[in-house]
Amino acid sequence: MEIFEFDFLRIAFLATILASISSALISPIVVYKRMEFIGDGTAHAAFAGLAFGLLFGINYRLMAVLTAIVFSIIISYFTNKSKIHENSAIGMLLPVFMSVGVILLSKSSTYVQDITSYLFGDILLVNISDFYFLMFIITLIIVFLAIFREEILYFLADEKMASFYGVKTSLLRALLLGVISVMVVGIVKISGVILLGALLIIPGLVSKSFAKSYKSVFFISVVYNVLVSIIGFYIAYILDISPGPSIVLTSFTAFVFLLFFKKSK
Repeated sequence: MEIFEFDFLRIAFLATILASISSALISPIVVYKRMEFIGDGTAHAAFAGLAFGLLFGINYRLMAVLTAIVFSIIISYFTNKSKIHENSAIGMLLPVFMSVGVILLSKSSTYVQDITSYLFGDILLVNISDFYFLMFIITLIIVFLAIFREEILYFLADEKMASFYGVKTSLLRALLLGVISVMVVGIVKISGVILLGALLIIPGLVSKSFAKSYKSVFFISVVYNVLVSIIGFYIAYILDISPGPSIVLTSFTAFVFLLFFKKSK
C-alpha cells in the first residue's frame, strides 16, 4: 500500500498501534475505578517536567516521567491519608503543575516543536525512540497486570473487601497511578493532552458494556482501540488531516454506534 512506502508513515502507524494497545490495557481499570481524569491530570502534570527539561537542557521525556510519577504520588497521598477523592485531588493539582510548566516555559528563550506536539499531538513527529519507549510501556503494563492480577480483581470489585483480605490497596493504588503516569507520557505525543482522554476512556467503556469476564475486558478493550486507531489513521491519510483527532473522532463514532446497537438488541 502507498501508505507504507514512507519510513515515517510506517513508524507512525506502528506507534499508533502500540499507543492504542498500551492505553487499552489500562483503560478498563481507569473506567471501573472511575479515575477518568487521571489521564488529563497526569498529562498536564508532565507538562511541568517537559518545561523543566527544556529550560535546563535535561532529557524532557525523563523529566516528564519523573514529574508525572511525583504527581501520582501526591494524588495517592491525598487519597489515602486525607480521604480526598482522586478526581478532586487531580482537579486541584492539575492547574498547579500546569502553572509551573507555563512559568518555566516563559523563562525559556528557545522554541521546541515537541512542545506543540505534546499539547496538541502529532503522530507524524514520532521517532524510533518513541517507538521503543511505547514497547517498554506495553511490557511494563503486561508485567504489572500479570503480577497483581488477583489484587487488581479485589481492588476493582470492592476496595474495602480487598483491604480486609490483606490486599495493600494504598500500595496498589500508588503503583497503578505510577504505571498510568508512564503510559500517559508515552502516548501523549501522539494524541496530545487535550485528546488523550478518548484513547484512555472509550475502550474501557466499550469493554465494560460487552465483556463477560476479566480476560475479555482487556481483550475487547485492546481490539477496539487497535481497530479504531487503524481506521482513524487511514482516514487521516486519505483526507490529509491530522491522525490524532481523526483517531479520536473515529473512536467516538464507533462508541456511539455500539451504544445504539446494544440498546436496540
